[in-house]
Amino acid sequence: MSELLPTDHDYTQEFENGIHYASVELAELAAKTIAQQCGFFIIRGAWKPNTVGQNPVTALCMYCDRSSRIVKSYKPDPTKETRGNISSKGTGCQFQICIKEVWQKDGPNTWVMVGVTSRETGANRGFHNHEKVLYPEHHRHNKQFSEAEKERLRLTRKAGVRPNQQKTTLNTEGGVHHDIKQMYNINSKTRLDEMGEMDAIQFALHGAEHRGYHICLQKDSNNVLTNLFFAHPTSIQMLHAWPYVILIDSTYKTNRYGWPWVEIIGVTPVKTNFNIARAIIKQETKETYEWLLRCIKGLLGDTVPNVIVTDKEGGLLASIPVVFPLPHTGDLTAEPDSPPQHD
Repeated sequence: MSELLPTDHDYTQEFENGIHYASVELAELAAKTIAQQCGFFIIRGAWKPNTVGQNPVTALCMYCDRSSRIVKSYKPDPTKETRGNISSKGTGCQFQICIKEVWQKDGPNTWVMVGVTSRETGANRGFHNHEKVLYPEHHRHNKQFSEAEKERLRLTRKAGVRPNQQKTTLNTEGGVHHDIKQMYNINSKTRLDEMGEMDAIQFALHGAEHRGYHICLQKDSNNVLTNLFFAHPTSIQMLHAWPYVILIDSTYKTNRYGWPWVEIIGVTPVKTNFNIARAIIKQETKETYEWLLRCIKGLLGDTVPNVIVTDKEGGLLASIPVVFPLPHTGDLTAEPDSPPQHD
C-alpha cells in the first residue's frame, strides 16, 4: 500500500536551494530530480512573463502531475459519445513552483527555483494531498523515450528487429521499463514520416525497388492495382542456378482483401526448397496466370524448367502450355492406395 505524503510538510524548501543554473533546461531537470527523490513528479506548465520593474524576467511554472488542472480552452464535443469506466489520477493537488529567470548585469542571466503563493488566499502552494509514487521506475514520466532511444528504435526497425526484442534491449541497457505500446507508436510514426504523401501500395513498391526487388504489376482502367509480382535479387540468383523444378501454389487467401496469395518455390539438388517469388492476384483466371507465368519466364530468360508442380488449379493448368510449351505434360497427382481385393 502506498504511503501518503505528509500534508503538513512544505516541500518548497527542498527546491529553494539558492543554486543558480545556467539554463532553464538544467533547472527543470534539477527540479524533476528533486521531486522524484521526494516521492512525486512534477510537469512543465506555462511560461509567465513578469513585466514588473525595469528589468522584466520570465518564469516557467511547474505543477504536480496530480494537479488535474482544467484547460479553459478545451470544449468537449457534444456529438461524440463519452467513454465510460474511465477516471483521472488527478487529486486537485495545489503544489506549484516556478523556475525564475534572474537578470544579471555583468553576464548572462541565470535561473533559480522559487516557491509560489496563491493569489486568492496567499497560502504557500508547497503542499500535497496524495500518496507517494510507489514504483518511480514504472511511472509514465520515467518511461518517456529520449531522442537517442528514438533514433535507435528507427535504426533497429530498419534492420528488421521486432518490437519485443527492441523492448528487451532498451530495458536491459537503460534500466527503464518502456512499454511495448510506446514502441509500436514510435515505429508507426516513423513509418508515416517515411511514407510522406505516398499511400500504402506506393510506399511498399518504393521500398521494394529501393532494395533491388524485381517487380511486375498490372492495373485496371481506373489505375487500381490488380496483380503484383515481386522477387528478391538473391532468389533470382538461386533460380538461375537451379531452374529445373518450380512449384506454384495459390491456395492462400489470408490477407485482408481475400485475394489469392501465390508462392513460387524452387528446389535445390539436395532437396531443399527456396522462395523464387511471390504474387498477389485478384482473380484466378487463365489470363492472370498467363501473366504470372510470363513474369517467371522473364526471370528465367531462355531457360525452361523441367517440371512445374501445381495444385491442379484450372486456370494455371490451362496457361502453362501457352507460356512453357513443355515436351510433355501429365498429371503427377498420386492416388491413394486402393485396398487389396480378396476372393
